[in-house]
Amino acid sequence: MIADRMKDLRKKRGWSAAHLAKEMKQVGIGWDRSIVANLELGRRATVTVEELFALAYVLSVAPVHLMVPPVDDDADTRITVVEGWDVPPGTARDWIRGEMPFGTADHRRFFAEVPPDEAREPYSTPVAGGLVDGER
Repeated sequence: MIADRMKDLRKKRGWSAAHLAKEMKQVGIGWDRSIVANLELGRRATVTVEELFALAYVLSVAPVHLMVPPVDDDADTRITVVEGWDVPPGTARDWIRGEMPFGTADHRRFFAEVPPDEAREPYSTPVAGGLVDGER
């Protein structure tokens, strides 16, 4: 997913793979054109969190939009979080942002890590077969 989004955003900006690698080097990530190509072609399967943040920075997007495409929720687009948990893109983005726990997660434990000044109203929590109202 990240490689596909990286490629889409790189092309939208009119950048070559070499240009993206140069931008990454300027922020301390030692990439060259072949690393970009290997990611885009699936020969390299992962990026580190440090690389993800650097990519988001140089491409001027939020990291969440490299992990999940910014598309509306529809029946055809699902994001696999873990095996058995395929959710709409908006649900995945809410979870990544820390706005909504999944399934059987203990709401108090999940939201205990949210700083008080970032606390928001509860969302619905996805469970197998549908959504249930969440509690904090």
